[in-house]
Amino acid sequence: MAVSMSHEASTSNSRCTYHVFLSFRCTDTRKNFTDHLYIALVQAGIHTFRDDEEIERGKNINDEIEKAILYESKISVIVFSKNYAASTWCLNELVKILERKKSSQHIVLLIFYDVDPTQVKKQTGSYAEAFAKHEECFKSEMHMVQRWRIALKEVASFGGMVLQDRHESQFIQDIVKQIQNKLYHTALYVPSYLVGIDSLVTRINRWIEEGGSHNTGIATICGIGGIGKTTIAKVVFNQNIQRFEGYSFLSDVRETTQERNGLVHLQRQLISDILKGKANKIHSADDGILKINEAVCCRRVLIVLDDVDDLENITKIIGMRISFFPGSKIILTSRRRDLLSGPFITQMFDLKESSSYGDLSKVFEVKELAFNESLQLFNWYAFGHNSITESFMEYASNIVNYCTGLPLALQVLGSSLSGKSMSVWKSALEKLEAIPDSKIQKILRVSYDSLQDDHDKNLFLDIACLFIGKDRDYTATILDGCDFYTTVGIENLIGRSLLIINEKNKLMMHQMVRDMGKEIIRQESPDPGKRSTLWDKDAFDVIREKIGSKTIKSLTVDLQGLLENKSKRTTPGLHFAKHSKNRFVMSNEVDIETEVFAKMQRLKLLQLDYVKLKGDFKDFPKGLIWLRWHGFPLQSLPTDFDIKRLVVLDMRNSNLKHFWKDTECLPNLKILNLNHSHGLLKTPNFLGLPSLEKLMLKDCIKLTEVDESIGELKVLTFFSLKGCKNLMKLPRTIGLLLSLEVLSLSGCSRLDDIPRELQNMKSLRVLNLNETAICQSKSWISWLSLKRSKELGFFWASLPCSLAKLSLESCKLSSDVMPNDFSSLPSLKFLNLSKNPIHSLPKSISSLTKLHELRLTSCSELELIPKIPIFNPFTGVYVSSSPLTHVLSSWQCLMSWKRCYIFGCEKLAEVEGVFKLEPFENFEVEQIKNLFNIVSIDSNKVQLFNYLTDIKVVTTPQVVHECGITSTFILGSEVPIWFEHRTKGPRIAFSLPTPSHPGEKISCFKLGIVFSLDSDQIFEFQPSLFIFNETKEIKQRYFSNFVGIPETKNNTMSWLIHWPTMGLHLEGGDFVSCTVSNFNFNVREFGVTCKSENNIRYEHDFPHYIPGNELVIRDIELELTDHLLSLNSYENVKVQICNYSDESEMVASPQVLHDCGIITASNHGAKDILNYQGGRPKISITVPPNSSQKISWLKSIIILAANNDETFEFLPRIEIVNETKGTKWTYSKHFIGIPETSNDLYWLTSWRFRGDELEAGDHISLTVLSDSRVLDSGIDHVYDYESDDKCKQLMSKCSSFFSRAFFYFFFKSQRNLYRKQSKCSSFFSRVFFLFFPQIPKKLV
Repeated sequence: MAVSMSHEASTSNSRCTYHVFLSFRCTDTRKNFTDHLYIALVQAGIHTFRDDEEIERGKNINDEIEKAILYESKISVIVFSKNYAASTWCLNELVKILERKKSSQHIVLLIFYDVDPTQVKKQTGSYAEAFAKHEECFKSEMHMVQRWRIALKEVASFGGMVLQDRHESQFIQDIVKQIQNKLYHTALYVPSYLVGIDSLVTRINRWIEEGGSHNTGIATICGIGGIGKTTIAKVVFNQNIQRFEGYSFLSDVRETTQERNGLVHLQRQLISDILKGKANKIHSADDGILKINEAVCCRRVLIVLDDVDDLENITKIIGMRISFFPGSKIILTSRRRDLLSGPFITQMFDLKESSSYGDLSKVFEVKELAFNESLQLFNWYAFGHNSITESFMEYASNIVNYCTGLPLALQVLGSSLSGKSMSVWKSALEKLEAIPDSKIQKILRVSYDSLQDDHDKNLFLDIACLFIGKDRDYTATILDGCDFYTTVGIENLIGRSLLIINEKNKLMMHQMVRDMGKEIIRQESPDPGKRSTLWDKDAFDVIREKIGSKTIKSLTVDLQGLLENKSKRTTPGLHFAKHSKNRFVMSNEVDIETEVFAKMQRLKLLQLDYVKLKGDFKDFPKGLIWLRWHGFPLQSLPTDFDIKRLVVLDMRNSNLKHFWKDTECLPNLKILNLNHSHGLLKTPNFLGLPSLEKLMLKDCIKLTEVDESIGELKVLTFFSLKGCKNLMKLPRTIGLLLSLEVLSLSGCSRLDDIPRELQNMKSLRVLNLNETAICQSKSWISWLSLKRSKELGFFWASLPCSLAKLSLESCKLSSDVMPNDFSSLPSLKFLNLSKNPIHSLPKSISSLTKLHELRLTSCSELELIPKIPIFNPFTGVYVSSSPLTHVLSSWQCLMSWKRCYIFGCEKLAEVEGVFKLEPFENFEVEQIKNLFNIVSIDSNKVQLFNYLTDIKVVTTPQVVHECGITSTFILGSEVPIWFEHRTKGPRIAFSLPTPSHPGEKISCFKLGIVFSLDSDQIFEFQPSLFIFNETKEIKQRYFSNFVGIPETKNNTMSWLIHWPTMGLHLEGGDFVSCTVSNFNFNVREFGVTCKSENNIRYEHDFPHYIPGNELVIRDIELELTDHLLSLNSYENVKVQICNYSDESEMVASPQVLHDCGIITASNHGAKDILNYQGGRPKISITVPPNSSQKISWLKSIIILAANNDETFEFLPRIEIVNETKGTKWTYSKHFIGIPETSNDLYWLTSWRFRGDELEAGDHISLTVLSDSRVLDSGIDHVYDYESDDKCKQLMSKCSSFFSRAFFYFFFKSQRNLYRKQSKCSSFFSRVFFLFFPQIPKKLV
């Protein structure tokens, strides 16, 4: 949990004995400059440590100085002189000072006396001479010398005060003033207990540090009112003022600028802060702008403008075209996320119009606290500590849920309930639901009041009261009909942090902001009947009591929801008692008179879910734009029901049989939803619906026909008939729907004909024909014969060429009706042929060059898949790490960004270019001997599991070809005796023999592995093998997608492998190791033999590593990373990613360029597939020697798990320490939404290093600090391979790291999904436990 105690730093400072610690070279300055400086400091009342003055006789000098540096001084003043570097004493002091600075808010001031800063930084001149002597004297302790060099380089980058040609006396006075300014600055007050801000504060601090003393920047800290923007800005300000020569924090800018002379007051404060109280009188705002420009142009400044709601607030205070001194930073806090615009930044910093301003501007959005953080903060204000008594826990949890992570609300409510009895808590809860807290509402309402006009205010109120959780486009269609400019209005609300669009395009809003909007409506009148908008119980009361008025514009009632809510509230337990004094007892048999709506003639938005009305509709409001009436009770629309202005009509679950008797004209209707109207027999006549864009008739199970007038819907884009199981045909006029983009006919099980006119629908992109009878109709077969005679292929040739997605699952589609030619579908990206009895796919499928996804799940008769563009052999073939590793795996060929699903294809024997199974009978005895070094094979059947199809079969021994490697699984208990190298464990190592003939090379390895199984997890993780040329540091790793299954755990099986050595660059004398890697394997015996190229010939054409492919592969990996970095989630794999690579030229090294978090079902052992050295929670490695290359990257994987099912977030931190050089780097990330203990979080990071930060022989440790469980961790390093395209290569090495991880988790998630959905899953479990009855009955 991220908790910050803000008083810790100040408390630490208050215990300091000394104000200043002086570090200097005695022989250079003790009796002149440093002595004069010391006296000036003492005379100014500044208690200063100088070793000869402050250390009592008899005490250890070294210990006392270290104590003064680390614990007893606030400021260290370092006087650099010509011979400073010659003193090891001074250099050790410097190292200790930097350690103190990194671990606290210790201030460091640099004085360059008679020496240039560049000489110190680059260690030239006298500094170079000093280090040459150090290297000679400390040959056995070079790590210490290196630490001194790094310290000098680092501290010199801070900048400081340079004597140059100035008078020493004046120079000393300037130093004293600087120290006084830093020493006596009073930090801004922040609450003593802060929760959940560490991650964001770290990000902002990183942004401030990144530019160093060169780059100017402006940032916005944004979020809703009460979210903690000002507090975060104060914390950042307090932590960074020592980096700047001038600084100022202007509070409450929005309110102050509205006061008389408020603008000049802010300008005066700004100038006074920057000039340390030397502000001259300001005569006007324009005069203030000129003086501010004079102040900021010659010094590096940090300026914070708090609560800015308009760009004019900025320009009126500091003006435009400001010449900020390099390295200056401006921070704004605002409720507006869109406050800063490109043109404004261009003008403010006086940029050319063509210049990029992306590096200048940053936006940091403050998010709501997680539940556990909220509970901590609430407990602190309610009880004064973080613990809570059990009796109050349920009440506290309900209040925390009500506050939904808003710190202001937690603070206000916690303080108000502090010391109160349990009965007061219960009463307060009941009041909160009915009447929101006024203090909180006042703060939140500022954002609403700041909206620029009534249009945006009214739009906000309608969305807050009626459309939260609704689709953005759906809502826009409705509100556009109400004369709103919805698109721009929504953007304005988002910019003011009043509205959020989630990843599913839904409108979302903080609960307390939504409550604020509803409270504004409630305050319109104490009489609900006179308010503009009504919802839930108030709306129900109004229509029951017949007290409506012409004021009402919107009314929503969900009677079913109200009844369910009432039922919940009558059950025992704690709840919010919403309007507990009900005037009516609700019942699902309540009938409402239609006349109650007669007074509501301004009504535009109406929801009457499951409400029954009695009476005629002649006086019903005639201006309705949106009518939602789920469970509409009538069998047809009343003839006197005037709905001509409707834009959206939603009557799901209605009792309609006929929509209307005659043709009606609804000229504005754009969306008609009649889903689940089980009694509907026929669609309406569509002649009167010229504007209809979406037509939804899902699950209308009695619908038998679609009216011929469907062709008149010229602007229809979406049409769903899914689940209309009695629909037998479609009218030919459907071909006239030239704007239709999506047509869903899934589940229309009696539909056996598709009109040929479908080919005319040039806009159609999605066609779903799942579970239809189109392949069994007589007309289809005759048409098929006609088309085949012309070699065009059946109806496929008549499908519109615009199709991008086609689904034909469970259509009884056989191979003989597959098309001869796919060229008529050039745009197809998705093809679903699952659950069809096809035997093979035609080779013509290769013409689908844009195909990204092919689904063939549970095609039980499928035997062959031809080579198609979807299989990219390079996707999983090559992964750069150190040592150089070539990964041979075919599952990534199937589960790449171009995906292919073959789960459940039990007869599949070949996917061209991926894998191939052949029975032993197809091979001559000599071929078997050459491949596997055996003379004969036992013909007994074996069990073989295919990871790609998730199928286990009993078969005669098969030869497996994949990734250029040939293997087989047979019954056996020992490795044949003619294998040269043998061992009883999973690893074997040996040196290659010297060739007996010139030019002879090792061309292949033959491996024999006798194994048994340790657990059922063999079905989860692929077995893998390493061959490592340790001499040349080249490694190949093969993941097998097949594994033999012994009959019982006590039985053994032999795995024989023929492995060509291409890419390993083997030579006589090379030291080679081979390793079996799978913790579910128990390797009983392992044998390896090698053959020269004259003894073997390899003929199978499968993808494998070929020298020269690296650049092609890197391009592919970069493309994959582009996709990965834009990904949020895919099905049941969720991803959180930060990418900082766009700023790589401006940040201090090392930098975390990629950061990926993958949340998925438990997959312990995933680290094994990523090839990492590991341990938990700390790992240490030594960088191996490599004279020609430098370390550029460290890659880490950390596996975390929640402590309990209530855990919602993690804030783990990584510490990487170069123990040889004494340098440390840290990085933290805030993960939210960790669902439950059955899920793991895989945190993958890629760190970029530069220069000599990591070198051969350095000892590196990685430590994971987290309040969650650290299940495992791993670390690996990557060399910088010299190339003209170095940056691209380095990025590709790390992109492959992320893409491999994602593919792995994605493949497993899809397989688990298949298992859940398939009936084969239960059969699979029964068969497995028949063989392994002693294993616990669970599969991940």
